[in-house]
Amino acid sequence: MVDGRFSFPSCSSAAREAGITRYHLPVSKPLPVLVTLGLVLATGVALELGVSQLYEAPTPMLDKSIEYNSLPHTEPEVVIFGTCLPEQILQLYLLEQELGMTSYNLATPAGTSRLMYLVLKNHIPEDSNVQAIVVPYGKRDLTKLMAPYESQVMEIAAWDDIPQLIDWACKDPECETEMWARKSSRAYRYRGYLANRFWQGIGSKPPIPGYVLSPGAVMPEGVGKEPPPNQTGGGAGGRQAGDSDTDLRYLAAFLELARDRGIPVVLTPLPERSHVGKGSPPESKEMRALFDETGAIYLNVGAVDGLSAGHFEDDVHLNSQGRVLVTKAIGEAVREHLAQP
Repeated sequence: MVDGRFSFPSCSSAAREAGITRYHLPVSKPLPVLVTLGLVLATGVALELGVSQLYEAPTPMLDKSIEYNSLPHTEPEVVIFGTCLPEQILQLYLLEQELGMTSYNLATPAGTSRLMYLVLKNHIPEDSNVQAIVVPYGKRDLTKLMAPYESQVMEIAAWDDIPQLIDWACKDPECETEMWARKSSRAYRYRGYLANRFWQGIGSKPPIPGYVLSPGAVMPEGVGKEPPPNQTGGGAGGRQAGDSDTDLRYLAAFLELARDRGIPVVLTPLPERSHVGKGSPPESKEMRALFDETGAIYLNVGAVDGLSAGHFEDDVHLNSQGRVLVTKAIGEAVREHLAQP
C-alpha cells in the first residue's frame, strides 16, 4: 500500500519477475505516399501495356487505313469510302478497268461519316495523288448516329481532334471526361470487351448488359450539340443536327475537308430491290443543299442496265452478278463525270 492506496505490479514487471520474456508485435506503418503512388502508376502502366500487347481491338477501318499508308501513292488513284455495302458490292478489278486508275476500298461495316472524316484527316496524306473519293451508300449510311465515344473513333482520332469531337457530341462535363478517358487509356476504353472475355474464359455467362455491349454503344439520351459555324460564314459545318437518328454534321466536315484539299467527292446511292428499274429516290432538301454548299458531286446511276430483283439477296445486298452490274455502272458514271472539263 502506498499513501493509503493499494499498488499492484504491472503486467510487464510481473512477467519479468516470473522470468517470462514478452514479445512485441511490430507496428505496421503506412507506405509513404510516393511509394503508394509509384505502385499505382506501375500497375496502371502494366495494365495498359498488357492490353496493348495482348488485345487486338476490332478496328477494320483503321486497319485498312494503315495498310493504305504503307503503300506508295505516286500514280493517280481513287479512294472508296462507305459502309459494308460498298465494301461487299464494289469489285475493285472492274472499277479499276472502268476508271483506268488504281482504286482503294476503305469502306467497312459501320463506316460512318465521322470515321470517314477522321481517316481523311489523319490517314490520307495531303500529297497523295487522289483524283476522287467515291462514296456509294445505302439508306441512312451517311447520316446515322453512333455513340459519341465509339471505340474505333478513339483509335483513329488524333489528340487534337478530341476537343472538336467533344464540342460536337457533348453537352455536359461527364461526357467530356469520358471522351478524354477513353482516348487516354486503352484498358479503360475496352474494359467492357475485356470483362466479357474474362467471364467467358471462366465458363460463366457475362452479366447483361454491362459487359456484353461496348461501353457507350448507345447514344446517351440528349447528347448532341451543334458545332460552331465554319470560318467561311455559317456553311455546312454549322448545320443543325437532324432528328434523333440522323446527323449531317460529320458528313459536312468530311465534305468540307475534301473540298479544301481539292479532292472531288462523288456520292452515289446504291440500288435497292424495292426501287429496281426506277433508280434511287431523290435525296432530301437538306442533303442536296449540303452537296451544293461543299461542291460534292451527286450521281444517281438510276436504273442499272440488266439489274433485276433476281440479282438481290435481300432489299440491299446483291449476288455476284448484281455486284458486277452495279460496279460497272458506278465506274462508268464516275469516269464520265471526271472526264468533264
